Amino acid sequence: MRKVLVFLGVLILGVNFWGFAEDWPKFRKDNLNSARADEVLEPPLEVDWKFKTQGSVISSPAVYQGKVYVGCRDGYLYALDKDKGELFWKFKTEGFIDSSPAVFEGKVYFSCRDGFFYCLDSEKGELLWKYNTQGADRSSPLIAEGKVFFGSGFPNKLILALDSEKGEKLWEFEAEQMVYSSPALFNNRLYIGANDGNIYCLDKDRGELLWKYHTKGGIDLASVGLDRDKLYLVSGNFDWSVYALDLNTGKLVWRYIIEDRAPTPNYVSSVAVGEDRIFLVAGYTEQYLYCLSKDKGVLLWKHKLGSASRLGFSSSPVLVKGIVYVASREGKLKALSVERGELLWEYNLGEEVLSSPAVSGGKLFIATQEGNIYSLE
Repeated sequence: MRKVLVFLGVLILGVNFWGFAEDWPKFRKDNLNSARADEVLEPPLEVDWKFKTQGSVISSPAVYQGKVYVGCRDGYLYALDKDKGELFWKFKTEGFIDSSPAVFEGKVYFSCRDGFFYCLDSEKGELLWKYNTQGADRSSPLIAEGKVFFGSGFPNKLILALDSEKGEKLWEFEAEQMVYSSPALFNNRLYIGANDGNIYCLDKDRGELLWKYHTKGGIDLASVGLDRDKLYLVSGNFDWSVYALDLNTGKLVWRYIIEDRAPTPNYVSSVAVGEDRIFLVAGYTEQYLYCLSKDKGVLLWKHKLGSASRLGFSSSPVLVKGIVYVASREGKLKALSVERGELLWEYNLGEEVLSSPAVSGGKLFIATQEGNIYSLE
C-alpha cells in the first residue's frame, strides 16, 4: 500500500517515474532532479565490484532494469550488469562523454563532446539515431512526453527539444552564453541554468521564455533541484550564494550567502532536495557539504570535505532515508545523518571523484577520474 501511495504522489508531482521503483534512470534520479531515493541504504558499505574503463569518468551512473550506464572520456558509453559488473556492451563515439545518460522505454540518451546527441537501443547498444548539435555538449538529458531536452555548449548557446523517437528538432531557445547545466521539469515547465548566470523557465512544448532570473555567477554543470513550489540552485564562479526561487514567477524567495566565501571562484555541485532541507557542495579551495532549511534557507549544519577540483565543479550529494551520501574530490565517500550532519561512515576510494553517486536496489554506484566504476553495498 505504501508503494502505491508513493507512486501516486510521484504522478501528482508530474514526474516521469521510469522503470522499477528502485531505478535511478537519469542524472539526479527524476525529473525534479531531487537526487532522492525512497529506499534504505545503511552504512557500512563494501565494494561489491569494480569495472575499469580506459579513460577518466566525469559522467554519473544511470541505473535501469538491471544495467548500469556510464559515459567515459575514452569515448565509450558503457552498459554493465548491475549485480556483477560485467560488460553487456559499449558504444564508441568520437569525443568525451561527460553527459550522464538517461534511460527511458528501451532507449538510452546522452550528449557527447563530439558534436552529436545520441539515442541507442538500451539492450543491444545499437545506434537508433543521432542529432548533430555541432557543440561541445555536456548537459545531461531529460525525457518526457515524447521529447528529449538538454543544453548545448560551445560554440552554441542553446536549450534544445528533440523528438525522442526520431531525433528531429522540435524547438530551440538561445541563451546568452553556453548551456552545460541539466534541465528539470514540473507542470509543463522546463527549468535550466546557463553560463550567463541566468536560470531560465521555458514552456516545454513551445520553448517560449516564461521567466528568467539572473544570479551573480556563472552556472556551469550545476543543475537546479525542484519541489512543489520552489527551485533551488547554488551559483558558481564569483557568486557565493544559494538561491530559492518561486517556480511560477521566478521571484526570489530566499538567498543564502555562503559564510566560507573567498575572493576566488566558487566551485559547486547540484542540489539534492530532501523533505524539509536541501544539500549542496560549495567552496574553493576548501569545500563543505551544506545543509539548509528549504523554507528559509537557514544553515542547519555543514561538514568539511577537503579541497576542490581544479575542473570547476564537484560531485553532487544524494539522499536515502535519513542519510546523505557525498564524495569528495580526494575520493572519500561519506555517509552523514540528514538530521545533524554526524559522520556515520567513510570509505577512501583512493581516486579523485567528480562523478555523482546513484543509488538503486541496496547498492551505491560511483565512478572516478581514474576510470573505475564502483558498486558498493
